[in-house]
Amino acid sequence: MKLAMIGSYGHTSIVLKSSALRDVELAAVARYGPQDKLPFVGKSKVTPASTPVFDDYRKMLDEVRPEIVSVCMPLHRNAEAAIVAAQHGCHILSEKPLATTLEDLEALRLAVEKAGVRICAMFQMRGQPVFQAVRKIVAEGKIGKPILAFGQKSYPFGQRDEFFRRRETYGGTIPWVAIHALEFISYCTGKDYAKVAAMHSNESLAGCEAEDNGGLLLEFAGGGHAVISFDYLRPMAEGIKRRHGDDRLRIAGTAGIVEVVEEGTRVVLMTPVDVQDVPLPPGRDLFAEFLASIRDGQSQKCLVTPEESFRITEVALKARAAADSGAAIKL
Repeated sequence: MKLAMIGSYGHTSIVLKSSALRDVELAAVARYGPQDKLPFVGKSKVTPASTPVFDDYRKMLDEVRPEIVSVCMPLHRNAEAAIVAAQHGCHILSEKPLATTLEDLEALRLAVEKAGVRICAMFQMRGQPVFQAVRKIVAEGKIGKPILAFGQKSYPFGQRDEFFRRRETYGGTIPWVAIHALEFISYCTGKDYAKVAAMHSNESLAGCEAEDNGGLLLEFAGGGHAVISFDYLRPMAEGIKRRHGDDRLRIAGTAGIVEVVEEGTRVVLMTPVDVQDVPLPPGRDLFAEFLASIRDGQSQKCLVTPEESFRITEVALKARAAADSGAAIKL
């Protein structure tokens, strides 16, 4: 199968570092705009300097006719590029959020359904060993019925692209950052969401519309709640060796508690009789599983299904609306 890449913003490493890249032909890449330097081109055997580069992704799709595309655009343009890719009959691996408005998300859903292609959001965090371990513990009933979950996403703001400065082009910190906690909580608990209330604000980023802090309170379908905090307040000086993000998860159930601690590197299980570190399984390769799901025609075998891709994006956008309005929103 032929693969093409649209843009280089975000988690292109999901594709470029995948063990499955050897199973596809990287046919071409396209810039998202004149400022896109495509930093991975010419840096490896996978993306040699001879890789065809286009300035217009539409022209690339017309001429190359790839079966699969990765979409890594400035956030407000992800849906635009994915819709065009679907219209060209391409399966799509897209940076999150899939869209920054509910209207664009619905347009993308209709385009994907009409074309009969598969789409997968880059919710790669759930494939990490710690979240694989937590999901297994919950599924095996070791904490009983999951009742309450807490998720944390904390990053430094650092140097960000110009489009972060305006809500219209950034989309908000809930769809960009908190969305990860929304997806790994749902994935690990096996629960969908029924209602959301939220708050967010910018207290430290002068001249920028990106929110630097906030919180979400969600009701699970079937009972129980989730609490999520997110921020751009993680201290990070130049030259300091520290993990970029501090990701945490705590799920309390009727028979125990399981936690992801120490900046997302360790899992601890507490039961009535014991507290123990949990051995971590291997991680899962999102791109490899996406390819496999296309080949065998079974999207449910992929780490992230099309249904989950759309649902979590929808929840994130409605959570942003709840924060903007100050009113709880049914999901």
